[in-house]
Amino acid sequence: MAGAVFHVSTDLAGVVRTALAAEEAAATDGVVQRLHPTVRLLGIVALLVAAALSTDFAVLVGLAGLAAALAVVARLPPRPFLARTLAVAAFSGVVVLPQLVLAPGPTLVSVAGVAVTRPGLAYVALFETRVVASVALVTVLSMTTPFGTLVATLRSLGAPATPTTLFALTYRYLFLCFDELHRALLARESRQLRPRGLLDEWRELGALSGSFLLRTVERGERVERGMRARGGARPATPYRRPSPLGVRDALFAAVALGALGLVVLP
Repeated sequence: MAGAVFHVSTDLAGVVRTALAAEEAAATDGVVQRLHPTVRLLGIVALLVAAALSTDFAVLVGLAGLAAALAVVARLPPRPFLARTLAVAAFSGVVVLPQLVLAPGPTLVSVAGVAVTRPGLAYVALFETRVVASVALVTVLSMTTPFGTLVATLRSLGAPATPTTLFALTYRYLFLCFDELHRALLARESRQLRPRGLLDEWRELGALSGSFLLRTVERGERVERGMRARGGARPATPYRRPSPLGVRDALFAAVALGALGLVVLP
């Protein structure tokens, strides 16, 4: 029995540990972390726009290489960086793979009567390279910028208070929910004295899911009462440490704008 529930608990703990590892990477004294948060955010956004608009395979490969270089100079742990990037790329690959045979055009190779076309292969390669470049850039941003700094930067750029507050609360509640579920699963495991059948397992999981839902609602109500006691609907005011712009900020902005200009300008 130990099996399913214990593995679920272990996986959830792994998710939380991975997120915490990202926060630790953001505190590392790397080159990217020393960039001004506004320059870092806007520069990554410019590179993402360039990746979205580009139809040149060489440009997309260059953007993916730039993201990898940023990860290296930021001293990001390789395993979480590659896991996040390649996991999304693998999922998108499954979605786009049928284009290998569905796209019309000259046949490149035929396997068991299924013809892979040249346009299909070109489309899949371009799509996957764009996904890898985009996800790698987002991963660099998320692993080099503490969440509070990201929210404060969005607010300083004029983002509306309500969406940013909801964004921050959602992020915080994800951790609270995972922690609540993890503790409930551990408590259940500690009360189990003998192996049980599959039917009993499903019944207990149903009861556990209901209990978890009630705990989540109760915690939300407690937080709501606490917020009202501290000032009601007043939006949160995230703090960001002031930092002056420097030469490295100008260089990064020039690289990002240069990549965007290379794609947008004829």
